[in-house]
Amino acid sequence: MRLATDKSPKLTVPYRYLFTGIGVLVILSTAIVLKAEAFTVPPYGSTVLLPLTHLLTLGWITMTIVGAMFQLVPVITEKDLYSETIAKMVFYIYLAGIAWLVYSFAVSKPSEIGAGIVSIALILFIIDSFMTMRGMKVADLAVWYVVAGMCFLCLTLLTGSFAAYGMHHIVTYNSFDLLFLHIALAGIGWVCFVVIGFSLRLIPMFILSHGYKESYGWASFVTLIFGLVFVILYFLLHMLIPQIKGIHWIELSGGFLMLIGIISYILQMRIIYKQRTRHHIEPAIWFSICATGYLFVSGVAGVWMIMFRHSFRIDIAYVITGLFGFAGMYIIGMMHKIVPFLQWYNKYSSKIGLEKVPKTKDMINEPLTWIQLFVFNAGLIALLAGVISNMAIIITISGAILLIGSTMFVWNMITVLRR
Repeated sequence: MRLATDKSPKLTVPYRYLFTGIGVLVILSTAIVLKAEAFTVPPYGSTVLLPLTHLLTLGWITMTIVGAMFQLVPVITEKDLYSETIAKMVFYIYLAGIAWLVYSFAVSKPSEIGAGIVSIALILFIIDSFMTMRGMKVADLAVWYVVAGMCFLCLTLLTGSFAAYGMHHIVTYNSFDLLFLHIALAGIGWVCFVVIGFSLRLIPMFILSHGYKESYGWASFVTLIFGLVFVILYFLLHMLIPQIKGIHWIELSGGFLMLIGIISYILQMRIIYKQRTRHHIEPAIWFSICATGYLFVSGVAGVWMIMFRHSFRIDIAYVITGLFGFAGMYIIGMMHKIVPFLQWYNKYSSKIGLEKVPKTKDMINEPLTWIQLFVFNAGLIALLAGVISNMAIIITISGAILLIGSTMFVWNMITVLRR
């Protein structure tokens, strides 16, 4: 598989998503510095953490995933994107929806309109993606993960819309249970499944790994699916039948199944790395290795939360580890591989044999990428330490470190565009 072919959309289609996501990352890092005290209080209903969480999940992670999928789905299917017009239109609708939603959370205003706009944009994205994928004969493990993730995205939008409505209206269901269900569907069902799917397709390509079995990958897929179904069932029962007792085992079973799924995924990635023919591991790939470590920590933290009825500090640390640590670190690493290749392909692929052209590895500043790797890890570890210890000063320092890393990230991407 390549990252670009003659079936790829115009470069402006994925770029608008990818680079907007980087901008949101800078905003997030700045907000951590300016609003560190918000991480030391319960997050539910917070006018700071609630909008920041949605900036993280929608503005950075999902924005980047959508842009990457508009680029990669046509390559995987060897078909033109169903509609570049829809892809361009989705960006502006989605951006408007995020702005409205985040503003509503920040000023404690009804948020269902913003949630509705975001839902419309993402439904259009799902339609465009599935119409591009229709008729596919080969549905490998990575594709199964991505398709499952998009199905969970639909449920995420549904529960999110109801949760947004329930925050400001009297409803018959438990809004907090619905909120927790929404978080599980978004973080595990959508983000985790899609990122794992991407990693199973992209990492072997980048490290030249072939001839490996995918048994652990399929085991991971099945156990993660069943684990999430158990968690969904628990929250639905708790939400619709509040007086029900003795169902804690359902949630606990789901947590253990998902931890088993994470371990199986790690074992699959270990096999992939052992089978590689490219022995040098670039800093971009080390980002994904670190991301896998954060995923394991989040899985353990999730089981711990279920077993011991955690504090809000563990809640916040769990979200940071799973979303920023796993999904965020993976995205940063893959951006250092995808953007240089796309820029090289667009600018130099037609000149091969006619003039001297740079190699794709020359498109990125590798020493700066190594520094980013250490800076982002230092910032994340400091952020987790600040949240667990409930010390705002450590959180402020961590935000400053992450802001430095984000600024380096921006500069590295600008360097690629100038090559």
